[in-house]
Amino acid sequence: MNVKSPLLSVVLALTLAGTLQAQPFRDFADLFGFQQPRQQEKPITVDYNIDFHYFLDLRSFEVSDNIFMESATFNVARFSPSAILRFNQGREASHKLTLGVDLTKDLGTTQTVEEEYSEEEHQSSIRNTALVKDIFFYYNYTRHTSRGHLGFTAGIFPRTVLGGDYTRAIFADDIIYYDPNIEGLTIQYRAPRFRAELTGDMVGKKGIDRIGAQMAFTSGEYRPLKWAAVGWSGAFTHVDGKYLGGCNVDFALANPYVKFDFAPLLHLQEFYLKAGGIGSYHLDHQMVTVDMESGETVAEKPHFPYGGEAVLGVRHWGLGIEDTFYYGYNQMEYFGSKYAETKALIYAETLYQGEEFYFTRRSVPVWYNRAEAYWQPLGTDFVKARVSAVAHFVTPALTDDGKVGPYIGLQAKASMIFNLDAFRHPEDLTLPSRPARVRHAQPSVNDRQRLDKGRSADRERKSLLDRLHLRKGDGAGKKDKGRKNGKNERTSGGGPLFSL
Repeated sequence: MNVKSPLLSVVLALTLAGTLQAQPFRDFADLFGFQQPRQQEKPITVDYNIDFHYFLDLRSFEVSDNIFMESATFNVARFSPSAILRFNQGREASHKLTLGVDLTKDLGTTQTVEEEYSEEEHQSSIRNTALVKDIFFYYNYTRHTSRGHLGFTAGIFPRTVLGGDYTRAIFADDIIYYDPNIEGLTIQYRAPRFRAELTGDMVGKKGIDRIGAQMAFTSGEYRPLKWAAVGWSGAFTHVDGKYLGGCNVDFALANPYVKFDFAPLLHLQEFYLKAGGIGSYHLDHQMVTVDMESGETVAEKPHFPYGGEAVLGVRHWGLGIEDTFYYGYNQMEYFGSKYAETKALIYAETLYQGEEFYFTRRSVPVWYNRAEAYWQPLGTDFVKARVSAVAHFVTPALTDDGKVGPYIGLQAKASMIFNLDAFRHPEDLTLPSRPARVRHAQPSVNDRQRLDKGRSADRERKSLLDRLHLRKGDGAGKKDKGRKNGKNERTSGGGPLFSL
């Protein structure tokens, strides 16, 4: 806390300075409403941003004996102020350097008295003075063209920078609250009909009692029609845990899909159907098995589970449903694997960041259904609020305690996301419209005839004005002559209003 407290003060001071500097007033007279000319836009400015996230998740899975997921309550609030240094390189390109902090609180956890509670409950991590969970700083480059936006971001940056459509087999919904930042880089391109992004994230780093883990993931979509699109999402993760007793695991997943959007046709807020396949690759390079016949050790063979997934979403007047159906094999082969027999630490949280329901716990194909009903009163680019109930169903299974399923549990969820930068700079989110191509063809015969008639009419009008001036006599002619020699007088023949 000795280092984080001064850094937090610096960030808040820079944010306040950016607030005052970014306001469109020159002095206090303009601040209180007096009209004064504004200064020209500076190429380098100090700006600010504020992110706020709230997440509530009540999980109840006692009906399935907590086999698929543990019953628990998660209630998290996160406040992230940041200071931004902007450099505009003309109208097309901009550079940003951002420095900020994440103030995160697990609501309900408070500082305890050591004499009354156990040592585990008396932790510095739950004190109000230890709310600084992470520090983020990154560089961002954005280039706006007539065809689309190209962006590059590197450093420690929030996941809200990303905009891909990822299957829940890759990322769970709550990852944005418990792992809100990417430590790596991303490159993005957005156009009216096409978007794509590629991101690299350093999940872990080698060290004593630590792991080395790297993750790369991508997403993209092409929309040839207004109501149809084809896209993909995919990820690759490598975990190296040799410092913890031995582990060298690879995991890759691909999700190609097609998407149909019927909302514009039916005048609804949302009505889409997304269907695709899921295929993955799993291999632990250091895992060996013993052949029962020969007694020799055999290296682990790669696993290639596959399946299909469909998502149906409908929303209108803020009320909606979203149903996800998956049928296939287990997509988390090493979910319960440990680094070594003497280590209790499981590397599944590092290797797999998707929903646990894709860990089917069976070697045969099964189905899983996620049905969500929600109310989303706010759904803009800068603020989103949502309250939902999620029911989970799986293929019934037999356990030692009896039958489990198809209904296995329920989640009650509430979330809110606010991003001030998206409100203050909406132009960064607006995609350009491709200009229509103009064909420079030779004028037709009719066009040339109309042009000749227009020129003849101009000549006749000028000749008539000249005759009218001559009929007024010499006085009028002298007056016209003096008028031409004077200054700031109207001239005849439809000329300029003021002569210089």
